[in-house]
Parts: sequence; structure tokens; C-alpha cells
Amino acid sequence: MRLLKSTLATLLLPALAGILLLTATPAQAMDKDQDNSKSVTVMTWNLYFGFDDGPVVAAALSGDPEAVVAAATEAWRQVHATDFHRRVRDIALQVRLHAPDFIGVQEAARYVQIDGNGNLVEEIDHLGILIAAIRQTGLSYEVASLVEDTVLELPVLAGNGALTSVTLHDRDAVLVRSNHGLKVSNPQHGTFAYILKPPDFPFELRRGWASVDVSASGRPFRLITAHLEDPSPDPATLTPLQEAQAQELVNIALSGGLPVVFVGDFNTDGFRKWPTYKLLTQDFGLTDAWTATHHGAPGLTWGQSPDLLNLFPKFTQRLDLALSSGRIRFTDADVIGNTVLDRALAGMWPSDHAGLVVTFVP
Repeated sequence: MRLLKSTLATLLLPALAGILLLTATPAQAMDKDQDNSKSVTVMTWNLYFGFDDGPVVAAALSGDPEAVVAAATEAWRQVHATDFHRRVRDIALQVRLHAPDFIGVQEAARYVQIDGNGNLVEEIDHLGILIAAIRQTGLSYEVASLVEDTVLELPVLAGNGALTSVTLHDRDAVLVRSNHGLKVSNPQHGTFAYILKPPDFPFELRRGWASVDVSASGRPFRLITAHLEDPSPDPATLTPLQEAQAQELVNIALSGGLPVVFVGDFNTDGFRKWPTYKLLTQDFGLTDAWTATHHGAPGLTWGQSPDLLNLFPKFTQRLDLALSSGRIRFTDADVIGNTVLDRALAGMWPSDHAGLVVTFVP
């Protein structure tokens, strides 16, 4: 019976499509084309450093050099175990499926390992690997705006026991699809004034943002991606810092007088409505794409195991958001990379975060 229905559908759908096309008035067809031309699709995804940063921070806070070396060496092992070359293929397939006009990425790490003589041992560039993997699917993206956040040098033991240096460059970026038909200008980037740094923290933990201005069918808007501080280790101390970053982000984004679309890892739970989320959506009046297009669905995007090997999804929070100010109208929002099929190709999850894809009319 299913085969019969499928066969009938195959035969009848083209004919029905032709009838509908003939019966549609030129004005209706033109309106539909105009509506489609105004739609913009944006994806956001935290790519994940590839290691659990908690032990590294704890070792740094301890001030014990041996503990730092041990934690950093284990972190470097985890980076290789959660091999981005393997898991990027699932991200690239999602990009091919949705073909977004823009992609906001966070934790787009670049690792550079140098031996004791200053020679390059290894380099791992998540951003370059991602762009190359997407190109293999038939789409092409380029970096439109990029910010380098934290730069952290870690002492790591090599396989032969020699001490080497691995430098982590944490970056956020806006990627734009080639031949997208949109006018992109005014790339900007910056780091927040309020960050964790000495003497309160053993190193500077910079967070930042990157933006571009866009014109879609003559309707301008600003697209900005950001990564706010994680308040979970000490909510009483870090939530005010995160709120200060959020206020700075909104002030910067709105300074151009354009409608704005914000995407990124905001590290504030939109499902349980943590304080910074309420600040953004209630006090600042930003529209949340997920709540605008879904009613009651949790839309969780974070919570996978640090080794990415959990068999089933473990999402517990909705940290990855798309927000807007001005005349932006969200028409769709989808969480991606969050089902068991999304770990099948690599044998691990694409990231500890799911991705988010939103469509809107500026």
C-alpha cells in the first residue's frame, strides 16, 4: 500500500504543481518571490574546544606547576580524542542541508604546539577545517568577521616526555556563504570590557563579539555573534559580570541604528530563564527566535559529555540563542545536531552544544 501511494504521489505531484502554477496569478507569484527574497537564514554553533576546561582552570587556580602540566597534558589528549576532523563532517552535513546565508561560530579554536627549540610540532585550526569540510559538500563560505578572544599557553608533555607549549587561540566568527546575493559590509569585532583577569583569575579569560552589516533586498540589519561568560562555577560573582557583558553587547549592536540579529552561546538558560536571559528579553526587550516560533518546547542545546561519547542526548540547558531587536520577524527556528543520527558518522557528537538554525524576514 505504501508503495502504491508513493507511486501515485510521484505521478500526480508534478501535474498538481503545474495546475497550481497555472492558476496562480502573476501578482501572487511575484509576491511569493518577493517574500522568499527577503528571508535570511542564520546558523549558530559552538564548535567546542574538545576538552573539559574545568580541571585546567582548577590547576591554574591551585598555583601548582606540576598540576598545571598534568591538567594541560590531559586536555591535549582529549583534543585529539574528540578529533575535530572526524566530528566536523556532521556539522558540514547540517550546513549543506540548511544552506544558511550566515554562520556564527564560537570556540573556533586554533591550537599551535611548539617544542622546546621553537619548532612547530602541530597545528589544529577548527575554523579552517570547518570551511574545508563544508566546501567538500559543495557549498563555499568565507570569514566575514572574526574576533580572537582568550589566548592561553599551556605546558604539555609530549609522548617522549619532553615539555612542549600548546597555545590555544579562542575565536568567534561570522561566516558568509559565497554567492549569497546579500550585500555585506562594515565588519567589526571586539572584546568585552568586563572579563575575568588577574588578580581575581590566574589568566585573562577574554570574551568577545564579531558583526557585519547586511542588506537583504534593500532592507538593512546588523548580524552579531557573541560568546558570554559562563556563570555556573560561581553564579553570585559571575552573573553580574555576564550581565555587564550582555549590556555592553546590546549597546554596541544597537549603536548603528539598525535592526539587529544576535546569535551565539550566551551561557544563560533560555528554558529556565536565568537572570541574563531575562535581562536580554525583558529589560532590553529582545525577541527570542525560539519562543517566537515554538510554544512550550524546551529547545535544549547544551549538556553532552566532555568526551562526546554519550550514546543518547544529555541536553539540559538552552544556552544557544538567536535574539533580535527592531523590525526583524522570525519565521522558523530549529535545533540541529541533537539526535542519535547526528553522532552516527563520527561515532561521537559533533560538539557538546547542538546548533541552532533560524530564518527571519528583516
